[in-house]
Amino acid sequence: MHSPIRRLLPWILLSLLPLLLSCSRQAAEQNPVFRIQSGQNIKLLSTTDTHYLSRGLTDNGPAFSRFLAAGDGKQVTYSEETLDALEYGIGLQQPAAVIISGDLTLNGEQASHQDLAKHLESIEQHTGTQVYVIPGNHDVQNPWARSFQGERQIPVDSVSPKAFRSIYGAFGYEDAVLSDKNSLSYLAAPSDDLWLLMLDTSQYRSNKKLGHPQLDGRLSASTLKWIDKCGRLAADSGAHIVAVMHHSLLDHSEFIHEGFTVKNNNQVIETLVRNGITTVFSGHIHIQDIRKYGAEGTDIYDIAESALSVYPHQFGLLNYSPADQALDYRTSRLNVELWAKAAGSTDSNLLHFSTFSKESFRKLSADRSYVRLSQDSRYANYSSSQLQAMADVAGKLNEMYFAGTGDSDHAAVLASEGYRLWQNAPSSGLRSYVIDMALLEQQENHHLQVKLTGR
Repeated sequence: MHSPIRRLLPWILLSLLPLLLSCSRQAAEQNPVFRIQSGQNIKLLSTTDTHYLSRGLTDNGPAFSRFLAAGDGKQVTYSEETLDALEYGIGLQQPAAVIISGDLTLNGEQASHQDLAKHLESIEQHTGTQVYVIPGNHDVQNPWARSFQGERQIPVDSVSPKAFRSIYGAFGYEDAVLSDKNSLSYLAAPSDDLWLLMLDTSQYRSNKKLGHPQLDGRLSASTLKWIDKCGRLAADSGAHIVAVMHHSLLDHSEFIHEGFTVKNNNQVIETLVRNGITTVFSGHIHIQDIRKYGAEGTDIYDIAESALSVYPHQFGLLNYSPADQALDYRTSRLNVELWAKAAGSTDSNLLHFSTFSKESFRKLSADRSYVRLSQDSRYANYSSSQLQAMADVAGKLNEMYFAGTGDSDHAAVLASEGYRLWQNAPSSGLRSYVIDMALLEQQENHHLQVKLTGR
């Protein structure tokens, strides 16, 4: 005969389960489990705007071809290969963690999210690297979610915020030190010494009404208060925080910033600086550009990173030294060619991917510029060769602008006949864009060293 207590034990444990789970969550927040112990260097790989499209959502037919031709140079055709090459590169670099700062999918397709999560799972299993993600403006409740079949674009399911958190639970959300109740933001701790404030700056609740993904970003007042909570916990634990967000914290362009810089950036800057956070990684704008803002002797850096899906397909490598309390950031190109050769690919585009993507990106920009010039009556007196020279300059400047290589490639473009023609050309929106790109401050966008000082 079993004793009454023994018979009741399963029911007692079941009734206590909610309390035990609650205590476990509280303990995780107060005593987070770290991957890298205090005092050890940590290496992170940061990337953004993968814009992954599941292979099952396109037949590579006419509708897909037209979509690509009207796009901004994303190499969507090679979504699978880009992710495979990224995994290969992570295996070579051996970072402790990988950060992806939003626009994970092309347009928030549920199938793309699910298949991308499988890629991320493979990365963690095969490289031993922890992956952390946040959404971008394309990822959640996106009315543009489509498949491409023959001549048609067919609407497909997108994902809700709840579904996003569930799909990517293993990539930051389940192991979060703290989670924001009012957004998909969370605090992660890949090491004792360096924590990641993963901020959801996207606004997606009005997307269905708008009929398109909302471009601009914002952090709510409640999320700003939550950041203070994260800052206090990090300070009590002796940890530094690096912030990650999809939208830019600072303006990275005089002519492209509306919708790209987070709307209430003054409040966000104040909150971050108040909590000793002086380095931010962002995406969204697809250009490689580093900006600094100084207020009352305190500097904060915003590192806008190139889109992984767009030429030059680069990512960032961040090395943190707790002994020096310093960050060292450098960019590195995704070596698709090395992966393709190792994988036994016979696709010439993949075996010469850097050249293929660069030429494709420049040609797309130049061709569009040529069409605009040839259809503008103000340029009717220009010969076709002159218009082509001007269009080629626009393509080259666009390439430099996105790659962040103006400091090395600038002089040759400004000395060209095509640029001389632009200088003397009639006023137009395209001319303003070209001249503004040419006059951008020449700066180092691929390397940054930051000394962390804390609160």
